[in-house]
Amino acid sequence: MFDEIPEFSSTMFQPVGGMDRIPYAFYDKLKDAVRFNAEVSEIQTSENGSRITYRDRKSGKTQTLDADYAVVTVPLPLLAKLPSNFSQPFKQAILSAQSDQANKVAWQSPRFWETDFNIYGGLSYLDHEVKGLWYPSDRLNSAQGILVAAYNTSESAQSFSKKTIAEQFTSSRQAVELLHPGHSAELQKPVAINWAKVPFSKGPWIVNDEVGESAYQILNEPQGRTYLASDALAHGGVGIWQNSAADSARRIVALIGRHAERTQSGVAA
Repeated sequence: MFDEIPEFSSTMFQPVGGMDRIPYAFYDKLKDAVRFNAEVSEIQTSENGSRITYRDRKSGKTQTLDADYAVVTVPLPLLAKLPSNFSQPFKQAILSAQSDQANKVAWQSPRFWETDFNIYGGLSYLDHEVKGLWYPSDRLNSAQGILVAAYNTSESAQSFSKKTIAEQFTSSRQAVELLHPGHSAELQKPVAINWAKVPFSKGPWIVNDEVGESAYQILNEPQGRTYLASDALAHGGVGIWQNSAADSARRIVALIGRHAERTQSGVAA
């Protein structure tokens, strides 16, 4: 089915070591410019530059960074809570962005989906509260794999998250048994994730349908020399947030480049 949906494509192998190998590859080239454990506490912007205040989570000390430009990728619901000198319409537009709900339950298991069912990657959907099973797209034909045996969103995720962790595991195992009879007993070492509880994220993605077009346009314009970039600001749908985030970043880099050229040539911004 996914092959025929424009925002999806055929399953590919993920990078060796996981999807976060992509940002770590960037980090490897940018180490000198990266600060880890820096919790942003305030943003101030002007027509001449931007100032970011943050707390070093290791030392507890407060630091400030002054820059010609700032690109802020803080999730919008968290950005709404940060002190800033953004305009009131801009702050209201940020407040209009609401996060969806999402849960996952994952298990380590022998790769029965490959050996017994000839399934590689992709998802199976079923009429159950877990909503879907997501098969791994790495290490084909190896002995063990990670099976995501619950991936629900929105209202389903809200009700599922009210269950105890033990109940979530039981429900997930039950869904595997319904779809792959006799194999739920092979599941082990479960992990449950509720995005609403993940620090510095507090949700999986923005529900773009709830962000009005005027708010979307406002958030895609700079405040002084501070710009926002994220998957929520590229009209990206659920399932393509990495591509949407990259599109948003490319757009912002282009805007900053044009602004810098005009500034250097003496043309009013």
